[in-house]
Amino acid sequence: MILTELAIGALIGLIISTTGVGGGVIVLPILTYFFGLNALAAVATANFLSMLMKVSSSYMHFRLGNIPLKGAFIVLAIMLPSTFLSSLLVTWLGSIPQYEKQVEWGINLLVAVAIIFSLYLFIHRMFFANPIKKIAIKESQLRAMAVPAVIAGIVLGATGVGGGVVVLPMLLRYMQLNIKQAIGTSIVVTTVLSGSSALAYAQDGHTDLKLALILCAGALLVMPLAKHLLVTLSERTFQYITLLLIVCSAIMMTLKVFML
Repeated sequence: MILTELAIGALIGLIISTTGVGGGVIVLPILTYFFGLNALAAVATANFLSMLMKVSSSYMHFRLGNIPLKGAFIVLAIMLPSTFLSSLLVTWLGSIPQYEKQVEWGINLLVAVAIIFSLYLFIHRMFFANPIKKIAIKESQLRAMAVPAVIAGIVLGATGVGGGVVVLPMLLRYMQLNIKQAIGTSIVVTTVLSGSSALAYAQDGHTDLKLALILCAGALLVMPLAKHLLVTLSERTFQYITLLLIVCSAIMMTLKVFML
């Protein structure tokens, strides 16, 4: 069983490190379908696991020069309060017996909606948006990003959906980053955000700490391979891989909503 968990952790770690997609797209379906966790426990464990896995990934992207620090700090300052508060709210509602089923259904619905909307944004960016020249981020862009960033924080805190599904398209749209910079920035931002959300969920014991630690250990084994792929593969390749993962996740989580 531990070997299986390590292998699954290695696969998750490879995907998170190279695409920025993780908590909502990969980890939540795996925790739900393969390990049988309910929605609240899956979100809590996914946030804690995402934080653990992305620490090493953040360092790797920093060494590769993929993280514009000023932009990352701005996004964090906007998203952190809404992420933490939404986590506390979901935890409180989930602790009330008569709302347990509604909370689980609501989490799954919000996950599915967030993934489908982000799929639209990502496809628009890949195939329909005009090429963007590398220019300095303007104040007007930051103001335009404020509301989407707060909403993204709420979604991340309530569902565990974050890096590749919510934050990554937002960075591509409002901060004019290339795909590797957006992936690196989304990873470092969601490391902190997932940590704050995991702290809120851990207070009521929803997090499966043992499972998260084993999966994280498996993820650490593939860091050298992830670094090699980031250096050798093209930006377009990462776009198609990320798009495929978001499509698969949208299908899986939509089916989950209708199965409840």
